[in-house]
Amino acid sequence: MTDNTPSGIVLVDKPEGMTSFSVTSRIRKIFGVKKAGHAGTLDPFATGLLAVAVGRGTRVLRYMENDEKTYRAEMVLGKITSTGDIEGEAVGGKIPDETEKQAFLSDDAGKIRESVKKMIGEITQVPSVYSAIKINGRPAYDYARKGQSVEIPQRKVTIFSIEIKDIFEKEELIHVLMDVHCSKGTYIRTLCEDIGNDLGTGAYCESLRRLSSGAFSVEQALPLEEIERRYSSGDSAFVVEEAEAMSGLPKISVTEKEAIDLRNGKKLDFSVFKDRMYAIGATEGERVLALHEDRPCAVIYSEQSDEGLLIREERVFA
Repeated sequence: MTDNTPSGIVLVDKPEGMTSFSVTSRIRKIFGVKKAGHAGTLDPFATGLLAVAVGRGTRVLRYMENDEKTYRAEMVLGKITSTGDIEGEAVGGKIPDETEKQAFLSDDAGKIRESVKKMIGEITQVPSVYSAIKINGRPAYDYARKGQSVEIPQRKVTIFSIEIKDIFEKEELIHVLMDVHCSKGTYIRTLCEDIGNDLGTGAYCESLRRLSSGAFSVEQALPLEEIERRYSSGDSAFVVEEAEAMSGLPKISVTEKEAIDLRNGKKLDFSVFKDRMYAIGATEGERVLALHEDRPCAVIYSEQSDEGLLIREERVFA
């Protein structure tokens, strides 16, 4: 029997004000599926790329967990808010006077650029209590909005690069527009607050938009209304094949016979794969995407057994 259940990755341009869970629920209804899940939660105030897997596509969500992200953030210096974003109440900060502003903006805003540069590399963050980080299965902001205290653990994240796009004055405050390329789990609101603390002014994130996640870009994403319109008219060409979500995995090429064996769930001797696995630096247990004629056929890994070191398949693709 043919399975006609929609399957794949839907790239949504998330609107401001919606939770990632609400977007996923909407996609589930549009496609009429029971199984759907998103990769990389976006806070309600943020917009941009949200990858939602539907049907069998949900089986690749685990391979998207470590995807790097790129965000465009507008940081405002001189004001601290209770939520770290535009939705919160002002709770502190120091608005620079004219002399301080000139000092910040002189020499091509060198002082601001130097503070931003300090954040590049591995850093430690404590996410905001108003972030979407899960605590006991609930978003932290759910506790905060109900007045419940919760302890947020610190985490190590990596900022690969920060490109300042513009620095300008608006309503007596200095705004910094920047693109941040970072590891999973990075909180941009916290990054803005840390830069503000370093400058002695305080800061908050006025707007946040996810530009990319792993192999996907916001240019590929569609608004929910457009997704519903296209799908209801019979157009599903915008649904991305699940294999494309795994482009971040290390890859090896396999022969036609190996591809058939892997798809049939056959355990293969590691020695045949050793040179290919070592060439890409794959360690024991690390997931690798096996390609036959540049088409994904399986996610594989090496595992010790009574028979020695074997290649096992974890997911197969037709």
